[in-house]
Amino acid sequence: MTAILVALVGFPLVIDCQAQAPQQPPFDFSDAFYLANGINPANLLTHVDGTCPVSDKPSCSVVDNSNTDPNRRNIRVRSTTGGFDHDGNVLYYNIFGRVMPTSFTNDAAGQQAMQIANFFSAYHFPKASGDPLSPELSNRRQDNVFDTRNGYNVANPLGLWTLVFVSYTPDAFNTPEGQATLAQLAAKNGTDLDGTPIIKKAIEVDVLERKGFAETQARALDGSQGFRWVVCPIIANPRAGAITSDAFLKNVLRQDGSPVDPEVQIQFLCLQLTGNFCR
Repeated sequence: MTAILVALVGFPLVIDCQAQAPQQPPFDFSDAFYLANGINPANLLTHVDGTCPVSDKPSCSVVDNSNTDPNRRNIRVRSTTGGFDHDGNVLYYNIFGRVMPTSFTNDAAGQQAMQIANFFSAYHFPKASGDPLSPELSNRRQDNVFDTRNGYNVANPLGLWTLVFVSYTPDAFNTPEGQATLAQLAAKNGTDLDGTPIIKKAIEVDVLERKGFAETQARALDGSQGFRWVVCPIIANPRAGAITSDAFLKNVLRQDGSPVDPEVQIQFLCLQLTGNFCR
């Protein structure tokens, strides 16, 4: 197995082979669970439905009757996307649906769901030449960062996020302090498709914005600019079968096909082939 991984990623890897309990793959939530947590699943855009559309926007899913969780249904999502948590650790997530204002139920649960969705930020990084408010993979200069601070694992049962778009400002390039800040960040994290520094931590967004070297935007609350939120649960423990053999990775690639951040791809392959992270 290690030999396979060496061939795929180009250098030796050490695999942590400690036994792990089987993990639940990414099954969609049941209608009852959505409604209890303030979302009407009938009003989600591109809600996963057990098909793999040619465009794959946003997700490829299959019917799988092996689910045993009463809060889930028999739709399993294959397409998996990589990114980083607030500390810069690699994570994987699945997009179950896109949320419009009408997706929230008209009751206290819906009000709470909107508060949760507005509180948690999923940072997207559009290309400088692209639409500054487009989350499409083809428009991203790097993989996403999720601000998982403030109790995400407990406080956000559906994985609701506001899409927050991060762009560099002119001061980042045209001032000595901005140039120095970007050079330090690039030396630490590498560079993205635009040749600008990769951002891996939520605090890096905070610092850049505070210094005036980055700006953040979100789509309008009324839905006039398109969906503002997503149902996008992070795979809590991607080991021991949570990344299934038929899953595939959607990450940001360079022109030559290599990943912008190799670790996202390497760890996905290790998890899929061995059920555990590489070391």
